[in-house]
Amino acid sequence: MNQKIEFSQFINNQKQLREQTGKLTADTVERVWGDMEEFPRLLDVAERFNLASGTLGGGSANALLIYAQCPHATRLGSFEDWKKEQAYIRKGEKGLRIYVRSPGKEDPKTHRTKYYYNVEHRFDISQTNAHLQTEDVSWTEPLDIIRAIAKTASFGIQYDPEIPDGVNAAYIPELNEVRVRDGQDAEQMCISLLTEFCHYEQHKLMGKTYERNPNTNFVALCGGYVLARRFGVSTENVLFQREVFPEIPGENMQEKCGAVRDLLSRIIRASGMAGQEIQKGITELERDMGLYVASPRYRPEEARAGALAV
Repeated sequence: MNQKIEFSQFINNQKQLREQTGKLTADTVERVWGDMEEFPRLLDVAERFNLASGTLGGGSANALLIYAQCPHATRLGSFEDWKKEQAYIRKGEKGLRIYVRSPGKEDPKTHRTKYYYNVEHRFDISQTNAHLQTEDVSWTEPLDIIRAIAKTASFGIQYDPEIPDGVNAAYIPELNEVRVRDGQDAEQMCISLLTEFCHYEQHKLMGKTYERNPNTNFVALCGGYVLARRFGVSTENVLFQREVFPEIPGENMQEKCGAVRDLLSRIIRASGMAGQEIQKGITELERDMGLYVASPRYRPEEARAGALAV
């Protein structure tokens, strides 16, 4: 009987939390969509919590929630998580509402575990007395990123003297090539290739349904920005003008939120896949040169062990 009461209380509590997070998400979408300054900062949050697979706080829904509640957050944990690290939550701090994946029962037919996303409270490291660790990071030069892309990308890269004015690069699916305008400096060229890499990844995911349109262009632009931030390339040439934001379909705010979350998910996916390939290229460069040319925040263990092997 007590278990039934407790479960009923849990369901009611989750219902209230979901209503609160739904309103918070809607308010955040209303505030950031189309804003040339706020939206890039939202992308920074999404990048921070999606760079490592499985990171607590990952996903497009959590990116919106974390940005709304604590945009400077870097690492989240429960009360018990911080207690295990012998850290305590500072008095008066309020937990951030996020979606946390929890395992359910195993399906007897498929033997697969079903997962549920419940709204729970987590605390950022800045809300504790835990020591904020900073990494001494030396980033690659833009030219090294270009070399890394050329080394591992599954598409060709060609200069094209006939590329239209105002276009720095274009991925052409039929040729599986990125055509690049000559005359760009290393930073401009790097941003161009990072953006087109995200077009390539979208084409790989979407197949025959892929086409260049406002949505895929926006995903590629944002993905290029995210990758530039990840690898320390200047983002001054990435322009978030109001016109680049595609029109969001839907008759109500719930549909609009869903559409924005879908675009965020596509940005996370495209930049994540491209970033993995670029990291492989960087690791190969490091092995060839016998030294580090970059230290991304989440260097794979095998890369850490083998990057200096000659």
